[in-house]
Amino acid sequence: MTRPYVNVSSENKIKEYMNVFESFSRRLESLEGVIGITLNGGLSRGYGDELSEIDLVIYLDSKNFDRWNAGQCPIPVGIAKIEGYLYDIKLVNMDVEKRKKWEPVALWDLSYARILYDPYGEVHALIKDKLEEKPSPLGAEGSLFSCWWYFRLAGDIWIHRGDVAQGHYLLNIAVTKLLETLFVANGEYIPHEKWIVHFSRTLSWTPEQWETRLFEAMSTGDFSLESLVTRQSAIEKLWEEVDRYIVHKECPDLKVKLMQKYFYEMIACLLREEKLCLEEWEQKAGLSLLSTQPFCNFVTIEDGQILVDWNKALSIRPEEVYDWHYSVLEQVLADMQE
Repeated sequence: MTRPYVNVSSENKIKEYMNVFESFSRRLESLEGVIGITLNGGLSRGYGDELSEIDLVIYLDSKNFDRWNAGQCPIPVGIAKIEGYLYDIKLVNMDVEKRKKWEPVALWDLSYARILYDPYGEVHALIKDKLEEKPSPLGAEGSLFSCWWYFRLAGDIWIHRGDVAQGHYLLNIAVTKLLETLFVANGEYIPHEKWIVHFSRTLSWTPEQWETRLFEAMSTGDFSLESLVTRQSAIEKLWEEVDRYIVHKECPDLKVKLMQKYFYEMIACLLREEKLCLEEWEQKAGLSLLSTQPFCNFVTIEDGQILVDWNKALSIRPEEVYDWHYSVLEQVLADMQE
């Protein structure tokens, strides 16, 4: 499967950059404490122009990492001009990198990294370990909810209040969350904001007419209230399509939105049982969840047990709880009574 890639019409100077950074890399290899070197950034993804930086990551042993960071670094680090080319050089402690939990954007960059120097295979092993667990489309549950919150919940509020600028600002964030969701739906790491729109065009799957509809989702139109409503609708349609794609692919029997999957499973878990021990519940969710609706409407805790009252669950009326929660509860009850 082809991964997202750079696809621009301007001149690609990658061959020129390759000669430059490979020559510089060979000079770095002889320095004490250097365990490995990788090329990162746009060049590692196969593209460079006159605005590109040469992003290098230098992996060091602990002793020399401390020494280099104590004012004894033999090369300039950070943003630096070297022999006419702009570099962005990062120093890392290999021991620390092996232990720490990496952020999603760092994993995305690492997934494209090109190894320039790795005499003992430590960089290769690090990359293999950090990228072993691929993003799961089901992991989009949170970003789908976040997107929905911005375009629907918060969007409706500012449409009602008539503040177009505030509304468009929130829809900007909704588009970002939608883009993040699309990458996760494809089992891809979420890119840095600098690349996220560009790389979305070459994902394996995108909604129908993605380019046109993305423009509609990003357009502020004439900045009228109507433009806000039109834009919100464009985002919602894309959101629905992404949600359907993931559900059909990963959990076709799910009858609620993916963002509601966790709540659905937790409600169903309780309603399948007359009682449940707290220890068993805590393996699935925190006890604080039981204090929220609709859980608190039909459960009580006695002697280390969660007691479930089906009659109370069945008697909950739509106006008594948040409609988002009620729609999930209603679907759980319907499914369990089939």
